[in-house]
Formats: sequence, structure tokens, C-alpha cells
Amino acid sequence: MTLFKLKAAPIILIEDDTNKNILPLLLNIVQQEKSELKMFCFEQPETLWKPVLKTHMNVIFYEDFCTEEYNKYINTKCTVVIDSLNQMCFSIGWNECLRCLKRLYIDPNVNKLVMVLHTDCLPFPKLQLNLNHFACAVVSYDSPDSNKIKVKLKKGGKLERSEEILTYDYKLGLLKCVPVVKESKKDDEPEKPLPANLTTFKIEVDQTEKLEKYKLKLPYMSKINEGESKVFYEPDAVDDWDEEDPDEDLDI
Repeated sequence: MTLFKLKAAPIILIEDDTNKNILPLLLNIVQQEKSELKMFCFEQPETLWKPVLKTHMNVIFYEDFCTEEYNKYINTKCTVVIDSLNQMCFSIGWNECLRCLKRLYIDPNVNKLVMVLHTDCLPFPKLQLNLNHFACAVVSYDSPDSNKIKVKLKKGGKLERSEEILTYDYKLGLLKCVPVVKESKKDDEPEKPLPANLTTFKIEVDQTEKLEKYKLKLPYMSKINEGESKVFYEPDAVDDWDEEDPDEDLDI
């Protein structure tokens, strides 16, 4: 599901470093695009990208981006891939690079914009922050685990975050994305307080007090036989027996 949502995003930022292989993910994003693929090779030359993108029929390579000749690059429906934004910023400057990205974003001929950013060699401190705000989807590779990615998707004013494990079958050329399920740590949950700890007086009875309670014999218990219960009443001398109607003075 994450790959499907990722492919549907119009602006995708892939963050990696020199130790990560982004080709399986990049190819999975652009391989089903029917429009032309415009590849801006600021870092790797065209000779290295051609065998990688051989399955995509309509590929046009550029090794520069001249803002004065913008219409020469984007004149038909296309998917734009920039490799990489680091070198593009060094080539034309960050301000000019940002203007080009905004122009590509609003251009009706650009179906999808895929940008590659190397986080281990950022040319400008705020470059990554601005690009994260600009992109609709951000894919970040985990530092220790090269198969683990973090995905941020923006849609309808909402931000979805997830962690995924990528698996790639080189024989079939299939990329799978499995979400990482975080286990809840029960040890970190606070213990429920005992009722005895909620009061300033003692409300529980220990074992010794229970034994003393069972040994206690009340006066009426000597009159109770086993198997049946009876109540014996012996009137006292001070008892006043009045056989008259106690309610005689009431008009009932």
C-alpha cells in the first residue's frame, strides 16, 4: 500500500547517502510511467544511467539545466528525475535551483518530479529542511539498515509516517515493501496503584488478623446449634409490656 501511495505522489524526495542503493526504489517509481522520462544527470553521467533505464523506452538525458532554456527541456508531458540536488545546487546555485523546482512543480507538463538528495554531503544547511517542506513524499534510508526506509506522505493537509522494509527480487525485478510493526513495551507501562496505597488508614487484613477474627466467639453463637439457627430472647425486668393499642390515640 505504501508503494502505491508513493507512486501517486507528484513530488518525491529520496534521501540517501553513499552506502545506499536507491535504484530498485527509483526504478519501481518510474518504470510504469508512460510519458517521457527526462533525466538530469548532474552527478552520474549518461553512460551509467542508460543501461539502468534500458526498460524505459522514452528517456532523454541532460547534463545541465539552463533556466533561460527551460522550454527546451519541458515541452511535452514527462516525468522528471534529478540526480542529484546536491550537484544541481553546486552547478546553478541554491536560489536558482529552488526557482527551477517551483517552476517544475506548477508546470502542467510535469506528471511527476523525483529528486535525489545525498544527506551525507549537504551543500547548504537548510537545503534538506526546505526540500522536506516542498516534497509531497519523502523517503529516508535508515543509517544502520540499508533495507529499512522511513516514509512521510502528505495528502489533504495530513501527514502519514511509516517505517518499511524493502525486499528486491533481482530475478523477477519485483520490489516489495513490508511495514514495520512496533511492539508495545509493557515493561514501561506504569503499575496500577493498590487500593491500600490510596488511603491514609489501613483497609486490608493480614493473615494473623484473619485468624484472630475466626477465633472470636460472640455471645449469641453459644445458642446456635449445628444445622439450624434459632433466636432466643429473654425479657429483662425493666421491659415495659403494654398490651394496649399503641396507636389508639390516632384517628386512623
